[in-house]
Amino acid sequence: MSYLRLIKDKAQEISKDVCSALDVDVTITDENLVRICGTGSFSSMINKYSPENSIFAQVLNEKKPLTVKARERDPICRTCSNYDKCDEISNMAYPIIVDDKVMGIVSFAAFNKKQLDLMQKKWKQYFKLLERIATILEKEIINIKMANTLIIQKAEINELINSIDRGILIADISNKITHINSKALEMLRLDLAKDKIIGKRVNKIIKGIKIGKAEERQVIDVWEINGYKARFLYRITEVSLEGLKLSTLIDFMSLTEIINTAMHYTANEGITFSHIIGNSSCLKETIERSKIVAKSESTVLLQGESGTGKELFARAIHNASSRRNGPFIAINCSAIPENLLESELFGYERGAFTGASEGGKIGKMELANNGTLFLDEIGDLPLHLQPKLLRALQGQEITRIGGKTGIKINIRIISATHKDLYKLVKSRQFREDLYYRLNVIPLLIPPLRERENDVIILSEYILEKLSHKMDIKQKKLSREVEDKFLSYSWPGNVRELENVLEYAANFSKTQMIKLNDLPEYILRDDKKHRGGLLENGLTLDEMVRQYEKNILHKYIDFYGDTVKSKKKIAKKLGIGLTTLYRKLGES
Repeated sequence: MSYLRLIKDKAQEISKDVCSALDVDVTITDENLVRICGTGSFSSMINKYSPENSIFAQVLNEKKPLTVKARERDPICRTCSNYDKCDEISNMAYPIIVDDKVMGIVSFAAFNKKQLDLMQKKWKQYFKLLERIATILEKEIINIKMANTLIIQKAEINELINSIDRGILIADISNKITHINSKALEMLRLDLAKDKIIGKRVNKIIKGIKIGKAEERQVIDVWEINGYKARFLYRITEVSLEGLKLSTLIDFMSLTEIINTAMHYTANEGITFSHIIGNSSCLKETIERSKIVAKSESTVLLQGESGTGKELFARAIHNASSRRNGPFIAINCSAIPENLLESELFGYERGAFTGASEGGKIGKMELANNGTLFLDEIGDLPLHLQPKLLRALQGQEITRIGGKTGIKINIRIISATHKDLYKLVKSRQFREDLYYRLNVIPLLIPPLRERENDVIILSEYILEKLSHKMDIKQKKLSREVEDKFLSYSWPGNVRELENVLEYAANFSKTQMIKLNDLPEYILRDDKKHRGGLLENGLTLDEMVRQYEKNILHKYIDFYGDTVKSKKKIAKKLGIGLTTLYRKLGES
C-alpha cells in the first residue's frame, strides 16, 4: 500500500506552497516511482511513471539524496532513458524513509534559467528545506500507520468473518454488537448503515434470540427482525481469556436457506464447453478457439461486455486443460477493498502487521499453485499493485506481505475485463508491460445481440431452470415474443435475459409467454424510440444514461423503492448498490 497516496492532497498543498515561496517546481513520487503530485511542469506528469534509471530510481535504490547541478554534464541524467525528452535543468531529490523503507521521493527542479539561478545561489538552503519537507511527510506517514493499527485490526476481523458462509455476529460483554458479517446482514435483511447496527444491543435488533447462557448445542428459534420473522438455527459461544469473558459470538443459518442449499445443485467445478449454451457461428468460433487455448499453458485475456459469461469460459478452459485436477481460484479485482487486495493476492506472514492472523494467510496466487488463477475485472486492479503482480507472473514467484523469502508457484493466468485495457494503457491507468503480459491470447466473448438465434435456445434453457426453481409447469415463448427477443439489443446480455424471463414467468397467466407479460421497457416501439433519440440532440453517453435510468425506474416500479428492493434490483442486474444509486442520480 502506498502511504503517500493517502496524504496526496496534503503533499500537493505543501508542494504548491514551496513552489510559490521558492519559485522552483516540486514533485513527489511514491515507492513505485509513480508521481502522486507536482507543480508547474510536473503537473502534467501526475500518476505517470518515472523512468527506472532516473534520479528518482537511484534515490530509491540507494536510500540517500542525490543532486544534479548541471543536466548536460551529470552522468545520472545522461544515462536516463528519458534524457532526450526531459526539460529539467537541475534537480535535487531526497528519500522519504519510514522504518528503513523508502516510501517515496520528494524533489525540487529548475526548468528555466531564473529557477536555476535561484537554486544555485541558495543551494544549501534549498537542500536543507527539501530535507525538512521529507521529514514532515515521514511524520505524516508514521501518524497514519499508528492510527491505522486499530483500523487494520478491525478490517482483518471483518475479512475473516466475511469469508465464512454462515451468519456471524459478535457482541461485547454488554451484549452490544461490535461486528457482523455480510452473510448475517443478508439473512437478517438488514442494512448496516440504515439500521445503525453497530453499538446496539443484540436483543434490540433480533427479538426472540436467547442470548443468556452460552450452549454447545445448536438451538432453533423464531427470530423477528424489523417485522420479518423466520426460523434460525444458532449457537452462542463465549470468548474468554483467563476466565474473563471478553465477548459473545453467535453463528447462525436460516432454516429456509439450509433447506434450499440442500436441494440446490451447482456444477461450477465441473463446467465444460458443453455447458455453454448456443449454436451461433460467432459463439462456436469462440468455443473452438478456447478449446485450442485450453491445451496450452498460454495466458488468456477474456474480453466482453458484462453478462456475457466470461467466468463460464474461464472455468471451461481450466477443466479442459492439463491443470483440470488442480485448483481453479477466482478473485474479483473490483469487489475487494484496495487495502485488502494485496493480502488477498499474495497472502501475509505471521506478524506482518498489527491484527494479522497468528498463522499468517495464504494468498490466492499461492492457493492456485499447480492450477489456474482467474483474475476477474483485471481492469480495476489498483495501479500500485500492478508492478508486484507483473513481477510475480514473470518470475512465477511470490513473496507474502512481511515475508523475506520467495515462494515458487506454478500457475496459469486467465484474466477477464469488460473494459478496453488498451485505452487504459494509453491513459496511464494500466501498465503497458502488464497489459502485454496478460494479453498473450485475447478471446472476445460475443454479446447476445450478435449471436443469431441463440437468444431463443437460451430462453428455453432458462425457462426450464425457472420451472424447477418456481415449481411451475415450464412456460414457452409465443411467436411475437421470439420476434421481439430477436430484434432487441440485449445490453445486459444473458444476465438481462434471465431477469426478463423471470419477470415474465411471474406475470404470465398462461403457459405461453406473450408480449404483455414482458417488462414494459422491452415493449417500446423500437422505430419510434430510435427516431426520438435521433432528434433529441443528446450525446451517445447521455442517451445511454437515459436508457439505463428508464430501465432502472421500471425495476423500481415493480420491486419498490426501499433499500431492500434496491439491493434486490442491483443483485438481479449484476451491479453494486452504489452503482445503482449513482446511475439513478445521473441527470
